Amino acid sequence: MLIDDVKGALAALKTEMQEDRRIKSGADLNVGDIVYQNMDRSDGLVLNKGYDDRLKYFVIVGKNSKGDAIGLCLINSDLDFYRNVPAMQRFQYILKAEDYKGVLTKDSRLDCAQLFPMKAKKSVAVRAERVGHLTAEDEAKVLPLVASCGFIDAHMRKVYRIGQK
Repeated sequence: MLIDDVKGALAALKTEMQEDRRIKSGADLNVGDIVYQNMDRSDGLVLNKGYDDRLKYFVIVGKNSKGDAIGLCLINSDLDFYRNVPAMQRFQYILKAEDYKGVLTKDSRLDCAQLFPMKAKKSVAVRAERVGHLTAEDEAKVLPLVASCGFIDAHMRKVYRIGQK
């Protein structure tokens, strides 16, 4: 446990680090980035238990040609969510916590079967944070997996340039 000094130097350092990670424009968002952001129903989330919104981790898997909109896949900690749906299981990519220290506290799954569109200005408005980037190995596997997923509309793959060189 850290003990804060009288002048609050640790709190100031934490605030400064968070500010460095803040998304300030669409140019700050790149394919493979891991972002931590408040999301709600307007973003396509299905919220239960009376929640109006949730802080979520997601990975950017595509970006439109103007750079003002992103396609993203959510990171979920429930590894068994699609256990009884084999067609969906193939598109659940396991992210190992040991590869994402400071981001993931346990192994989690990246749901590559569902693409969420989002305007970059939303990430700016809600003060989202870029907290990491996929490892080179994971990025090389995830992007083709998303591109090959038949559950994702072909038009959406084209808009967000998923699977394009």
